[in-house]
Amino acid sequence: MSLMQWVEEKYSTNVDLCDNQHKELFDRVNALNDAVVNRDRVDIGNRLDNLVDFVVKHFETEERLMEERGYSGLERHRQEHDLLVKTCTDIQDKFHAGEMDIEEATMTYIKNWLDHHIPIIDKPYGPALGN
Repeated sequence: MSLMQWVEEKYSTNVDLCDNQHKELFDRVNALNDAVVNRDRVDIGNRLDNLVDFVVKHFETEERLMEERGYSGLERHRQEHDLLVKTCTDIQDKFHAGEMDIEEATMTYIKNWLDHHIPIIDKPYGPALGN
């Protein structure tokens, strides 16, 4: 069951590398959501780790491009990224320690974050980082 669907007009930054990684993020979020729906704790753990690893890689890519191109919004962007990575690693640690489950509310948080971050925070870097 797809939680997120790529809509070009809504999400495209016109930076191919970033857009392709965003699409991959959507795929990984949807895979995690499928595991949550199926209540398969082992699969949830694997897909959660997979998602968090890719989020870190993606954020590093965006920040590297911003640094290379002298993007003025880099510091604000880095702060947003750092906050989400901390939130994700906290969730990941608690899940693996058996202190929490990944449920619909967690998936809604992830979806809402991406629904805000990509169109509002990422899209403005398009002209500076464009292809």
